Amino acid sequence: MRPIARQFLVALLTAGLLNLSTMAAGGKTLGVVVAAEDAHLGEADAAMGTNVFTGDFLQTDPGGTLRVKVGLNQLYLTSASSAILLEEQNEIRVKLIQGTIGFSSPVANHFEIETPVGTVRAADGKPAFGEVTLIAPGKIMVAAYHGSIVVSNAGVERTIPEGEAYNVALAQDGQSTGTGDDNNTDNGNSNGTGNQQGIHNHGPIIFTAVVSGILAGAGYAVWHVVTESASAPNQ
Repeated sequence: MRPIARQFLVALLTAGLLNLSTMAAGGKTLGVVVAAEDAHLGEADAAMGTNVFTGDFLQTDPGGTLRVKVGLNQLYLTSASSAILLEEQNEIRVKLIQGTIGFSSPVANHFEIETPVGTVRAADGKPAFGEVTLIAPGKIMVAAYHGSIVVSNAGVERTIPEGEAYNVALAQDGQSTGTGDDNNTDNGNSNGTGNQQGIHNHGPIIFTAVVSGILAGAGYAVWHVVTESASAPNQ
């Protein structure tokens, strides 16, 4: 009987450890899947109505899409993209690993995208809808479809106005980062430090204009669907 009892005890302990591991991996429920096609939450396939937990790895296959509602926020991953959903001190943070992530953020809400270049969020707690694409380990593209979006790194912030898109890159060693003031009033002209038109250097990050003034109309339809879709389950 002793060998049998020992085996039974080992089985119980193993089951308990597995259960604890599963709970730790799942963490706190943060949101729910609104739409999914060829998408995954960790190792499992994503499906509409599936809960999303802090620490979850979100991923889409080539051609896939994933849309998640997190409180009042919504985020979506385009084809061949991945991110990790986190919560730190009541602030929702999405760490972009690969590809493109879009987000809509309402008024007075704590939500931001973390990238290797810096963090991206809605400006001044106002509604915003935008996209962030990881182009290279030290370069992203940020598009502001609706509302203004702030990119920050090492205490330096730059606001991207609605309808504009910028490539944002980490300054390389020895590369000029500019000496003009960083009050976000750049208009595309040279600041006297040798920068070309459309290129603005702020602290450790460099902004290069991609599109100006035409994104708002192009992105409005997508923004409307993401923020007001009747198919989005309540949470």
